[in-house]
Amino acid sequence: MLTDDDTAEGPLVRCLAATLTERGCASVRTGRLGATAEDWRTLLDAARPAGPDGDATTLDVVLVPGRTRGTGPRATTDRAARGIAALAALAAAEGRRSAGPAVRLRLVTHPHRAVPLAGTPAATDLAAAALWGAARTLANEHPRLCFRRAVLVRTGDVAADARRLAVELLPPDGEDDEDEVVLTPSGRFAPRERPYTHDRRRPVGSVPFGLRLRDTGLSYRLSWTEADPPRPGPGEVALEVRAAGLNYRDIMQSSGLLPAELFEGTFSECGPGIECSGIVTACGPGVTAFRPGDRVMGTGPGALATHCVLKADFVQPLPGHMTFAGGAASVIASLTVGYGLGRLAGLRAGETVLVHGAAGAVGLAALRYTEAKGARLIATAGSERKRSFLRALGVEHVLDSRSLDFADQVRELTEGRGVDVVLNSLAGEAMHRSMELLAPDGRFIELGKRDIYENKPLPLGLFRNNAAFFSMDISRLVNDVEAYRHMVDDLAAGYASGFPGLPHTPFPAARVQEAFRLLQHSRHIGKVVVTFDPLDEPPVVEPAPRPPTPDPRGTYLVTGGTGGFGAAAAQWLADRGARHLALVSRRGPKAPEAAAVLAGLAERRVDATAHAVDVTDFKAMRHLVRAIDRTGFPLRGVVHAAMCLDDAPLAELDEDRIAAMLAPKATGAVVLDILTRDRDCDLFLLHSSATTALGNVAQAPYVAGNLVLEALARERRGRNRAGQAVAWGAIAGTGYVARNDLAGSLASLGIETLTAREAFAAAGGLPGTPEVVGIGRYRWSRVAALLPTAAAPRLRGLVPAEAGEDIRTREDFLNDLRRLPADAALQRLVTELTTLIAGTLHLSREDVDPHARLDTYGMDSLLGTQLLADLQQRFDIRIPPMELLGSAGTVTGIAQQVQLRLGLGPGGAPAAGDAPAAGGQQAPAVRTAHSDGS
Repeated sequence: MLTDDDTAEGPLVRCLAATLTERGCASVRTGRLGATAEDWRTLLDAARPAGPDGDATTLDVVLVPGRTRGTGPRATTDRAARGIAALAALAAAEGRRSAGPAVRLRLVTHPHRAVPLAGTPAATDLAAAALWGAARTLANEHPRLCFRRAVLVRTGDVAADARRLAVELLPPDGEDDEDEVVLTPSGRFAPRERPYTHDRRRPVGSVPFGLRLRDTGLSYRLSWTEADPPRPGPGEVALEVRAAGLNYRDIMQSSGLLPAELFEGTFSECGPGIECSGIVTACGPGVTAFRPGDRVMGTGPGALATHCVLKADFVQPLPGHMTFAGGAASVIASLTVGYGLGRLAGLRAGETVLVHGAAGAVGLAALRYTEAKGARLIATAGSERKRSFLRALGVEHVLDSRSLDFADQVRELTEGRGVDVVLNSLAGEAMHRSMELLAPDGRFIELGKRDIYENKPLPLGLFRNNAAFFSMDISRLVNDVEAYRHMVDDLAAGYASGFPGLPHTPFPAARVQEAFRLLQHSRHIGKVVVTFDPLDEPPVVEPAPRPPTPDPRGTYLVTGGTGGFGAAAAQWLADRGARHLALVSRRGPKAPEAAAVLAGLAERRVDATAHAVDVTDFKAMRHLVRAIDRTGFPLRGVVHAAMCLDDAPLAELDEDRIAAMLAPKATGAVVLDILTRDRDCDLFLLHSSATTALGNVAQAPYVAGNLVLEALARERRGRNRAGQAVAWGAIAGTGYVARNDLAGSLASLGIETLTAREAFAAAGGLPGTPEVVGIGRYRWSRVAALLPTAAAPRLRGLVPAEAGEDIRTREDFLNDLRRLPADAALQRLVTELTTLIAGTLHLSREDVDPHARLDTYGMDSLLGTQLLADLQQRFDIRIPPMELLGSAGTVTGIAQQVQLRLGLGPGGAPAAGDAPAAGGQQAPAVRTAHSDGS
């Protein structure tokens, strides 16, 4: 039990020692923190228990540093540097020990706001925050020390405080794995880092919101975001949406399986969601068919939202007997069938129709249409559950769409004649087999997009008997209002008979991700519908971004602002409307980038001045602030971007080097805080780093300084002052990472770069976010494998479950492949992929022939998406969707692509341009809220 302040901490240390002895500790000693490596060796040797088992005993070293004394601007840095130097000396001593008991470190600090907790006293110790940060780095540099940290909120009752701390040091149920805790009179709390969301559940009707699609691709993300209700223009109606239907094109657009240009000029151009039902709230000029309060359904852009605007020509009344969900389930499917089987195919009574995927919404609408026309239906479906459903509806002929045997079965059912119409949604070989089934004068209606986009050739010989091929895209009707209105009139007549709408599976808006997932895996029957009902579970809605708007009549001071990321912050302030900037650095206008920065701002009519001032010099900074106020544009905000780096393992640092690195961040922040405490600032932004949460190796003072900034941001918010720390990830193109060409090294650690523009774009809503927020791009699986602290419970909200183990398993597998000849490695991949693909297709491994085309097993675009995600997760590679789906499509062919990208083929190098995947975790400008107490 060691302290550096016996006067203040001695009573607690001695009482704790007595308590631990009472509870059965064999040996408890007290003393003073070591200042040198020799001091620590002496302390550790003296603490070694006597006896034959002494060397096998674990030695717990509990550090109880005192509070900061003094209130000057440098007090925090001086106290922190002294404490961190003691840790450095301990690290040096530990590194030279070759024998003795295993050492476990426990740090017990006074309250600080490096980890937040409601009820923490307002008077906190910033130096303790710095020590906490350095301890995180030491835990990574010397993981065998099992370094854990605890904040102890004192009560004034030393005995009671000692008992609470003893429970933490000697947990009754065995050792848990929390590496950071806060002990208060009301309980034990543990911090948790988590992906940042505003996490505000808003009942439908309380605020308008719409769906936002992020990270288009295999790992797309969906979220609801506040949106102003759109106003109708001429010929438009505004709706309060009650239900919206999902379509396969929504999934393919989200997954990136189709190019963006395919959606240009269509309702999908604005994103997923093109059909809905609801109540008219307003009508634009020229609209006479509807009025507010009407129940309607229709098609148009932005339908996945609580409010949308549709062209009146694309809206129709919702029958009184039909629910909102039933209406939203029926619009697109009924239009598709009416246009495809009616206008294009001209289906007549007595004709035979082959409908693929008949258990889906379009298929069920086709069933109803063919029955009304007096035509004969042959249906296919991809699972026994769906086929049983169709039989229960009375469909006589139901075949398996995932087996090419359907072709021979259709010939048998039609006595060799074939079918008059095919409504097709299958691809590849199944599509060709369906074409072969066309009777003379037959019509083939192609609903799929994959083969069309890939420009696949058609076997024209199949159309020699006056057969016709129609490629149909209902979304193109946006340009054919007359045709649309004609079909709507037909639908209205059909609905008048009491049709309740197509079968559907409704999901409340709070479960939109589940709705997309169900549709993506084709496990639904009929339609998938998202409902907007005030009585449903409230969804999480992100507030609309409200970027800071600097006062053009005020001045904003940026430390480190004459170059690097500080200069980028100055540009960002100018973007937001700042017109007066004070850029502070030690060299001021003589800094290498200063002239270019000032010239760029001047071109934008921003009055920017560079000042050669040391931000740690309180008197000089006070003089500068007073000078700014005298200009008539008083100081209204601060961005603190000053920093100093001197990378080295903690054991190699002395107190002077530590203080030199701490001062620009810690002392500078305290100076700025003192100068603005009585000032109504609208911005006090502190530049922290993502390395702070992790405790980056060889950067202990840098991590410590950043944690001071984060603690100070929370402290200022507690005083009802502006204050926010942003833990930036790696920034490309400017600043320290760019100057030292570190992007590649950071990527190997799992930290990908952002451009300054991306970073500040993600920071657009800063004023409404927590006191500390992280913005960066990470491959958490890689981080977890390389930094021991990433496995701590406080980071589990960011790091995927078993991420470190997964990446090690993958590396073991790849190492095995590298030891094999190329042919043997390929065969090993074929075996691995056969198992993987069989799982995707819900087949046994023995049923999959590695040399057979996967579309013969029913592999469609959506199942292909799932396969791509599995490949990305398993092998940490990316294969472009259309490259995989457009290949020969065999297990062996895919194995060859994987082998090439892994650099395991004859060439021995990864494919050109192939970027490592992010294990499903990479996302541009991912935000992570830091350390919410729970």
